[in-house]
Amino acid sequence: MNKSEFDVDRAKSLVEEISANLAALPEDSAKYTQLRAEVEDLKALLGGAEVHLPLVEDKMKSVHGLFDRAAAELRADGVRVGIFLREIGRMLGLD
Repeated sequence: MNKSEFDVDRAKSLVEEISANLAALPEDSAKYTQLRAEVEDLKALLGGAEVHLPLVEDKMKSVHGLFDRAAAELRADGVRVGIFLREIGRMLGLD
């Protein structure tokens, strides 16, 4: 993608959507504190009078990486929960 093709309005819309989704998570969840901070920084960069594309792109990459790590953690948590549930079922004689 050429730098002149960067759609700032689409980026703002996407960041607003991400921010709204993060707001739906429990506030006391420390897991997502860094992700929330990165998204807020990105929002501030996009809300400025002059948008510096290299900074925005770097911040978007950072947010993307944080989302990837959060997704991997959630998958791992899901696997662990499945193992625990299977063991509980086995102990109760349900399997």
